[in-house]
Amino acid sequence: MSEHLEYNYEEMASFFNERAKGYENHMKETVNSFDLYYGLVSEPIMPSAEPMEILDLGCGTGLEIRGILEKTPNARITCIDMSEEMLKILLDNYSANRDQITVVKDSYLTVPFEKQKYDYVVSVMTMHHFLEKDKVKLYEKIRTALKPGGKYIEGDYVVEESKAVELLKEYKEAYEKYGLETASLYHIDIPFSMEMQKKLLMEAGFTNFQLIFKEGEHNIYSVS
Repeated sequence: MSEHLEYNYEEMASFFNERAKGYENHMKETVNSFDLYYGLVSEPIMPSAEPMEILDLGCGTGLEIRGILEKTPNARITCIDMSEEMLKILLDNYSANRDQITVVKDSYLTVPFEKQKYDYVVSVMTMHHFLEKDKVKLYEKIRTALKPGGKYIEGDYVVEESKAVELLKEYKEAYEKYGLETASLYHIDIPFSMEMQKKLLMEAGFTNFQLIFKEGEHNIYSVS
């Protein structure tokens, strides 16, 4: 193992429960063009007054939901997150829309999705915690949850290939040391390059890739 590496991996729900109150300020300080970024998550969504079904994975405090509701004011949004404290803040943030929002405290890796139920599935700053095989399985699960013609929208931390290789190496060294048998349930950053992201999405059966936003290592893209 590289001598300079130190690891202090935390279980995912505990990590975000402890940081829930400061999460939004943290994201404002770290995400490039914060307001524009979260506003553009809804860019691929067609404006509609119909009661659309939307699934938000790793929803946190729901930063992206405001833009979604502006496009689809009558949408029914199912929000999945492992952090109870994050979900409490989300419900407080959207108390006026409480009848439209269903929260699920669980891991979206394991909770079942109803097939062909959702017009859109979104995820923001959450998918960079998983290895390739886990991502492909999850993307396949997302694709089958979409209605025909539906879209998956992902905003995430995407890096150059050289950095992706280095971070994956560090993860593997930590895995060997700590033996994290359920590594996907720990807060571990394993971002990929854009080329790898496209590859994994295509492997999962998506075909139409659209890049919506790219500034530094913060990206938004959609597939159908």
